[in-house]
Formats: sequence, structure tokens, C-alpha cells
Amino acid sequence: MNFVKDPILYKFVRSCLNRAYLEIDESQLSADERFSLDTILSVIRYAEDEWKDVDDFIKFLQDNYVRLYKDAIKRLPKELVYRLFTKTLEKCLELEEVKNNSSIYSTIISVLKTIKEL
Repeated sequence: MNFVKDPILYKFVRSCLNRAYLEIDESQLSADERFSLDTILSVIRYAEDEWKDVDDFIKFLQDNYVRLYKDAIKRLPKELVYRLFTKTLEKCLELEEVKNNSSIYSTIISVLKTIKEL
């Protein structure tokens, strides 16, 4: 059986996270802060390997993504973290795969709201 993954499972990192990362200014970060940022990015990127279906991706967004955000604001400038995490989700809202899947769309809106309230 040839199993094809839903495109959102690989587009989250490539089309959302990486594009959002390019828009942040990390020039003022210390070496320790840069290491923390790299670690957080790696955790999100490697999480992609665990997503077998859309439900796994949704669970990641609801649980791990918010937890990673809370952890990141302890180690990095809050504004930088806020921008990275919200821009990542906002870029995903632009994807057809997200627009056409009400579960993913509503999850992203909910996670965005949670982050903005923290």
C-alpha cells in the first residue's frame, strides 16, 4: 500500500515555520539566546517526523506548540518569540490545505488565541 501524507504535515515546517523565521530579527540575541532559539526550532522541525496524520499534527499544535511557546518566552525576548510563533500560524492560515480543512483551521485559530492571551 502506498501511503501519501497530507501535504500540511510537511508544509508546516517548510512553508510556515521557516518563512516566519526569516522575518524575525535575531541580531541582538546573545550566544545563549541563539542556542535556545535553534533548539526550539529544531524541536518543532523534528516533531514533523512523528506526524502520521492530520490528527497527530492537530495534537501537536494544541499541546506541544503552546508548551514550546511558554518555554521559549522564559529563555528569549518575549516579543521575538511571540512574533515567531504567531507568524508561523498566520502563514499556515494562508495555505490551501489549511483553508480546506476546518479542523486544522479552527485549531490554528484557537492556538493563536491562546498564545495572544498568554
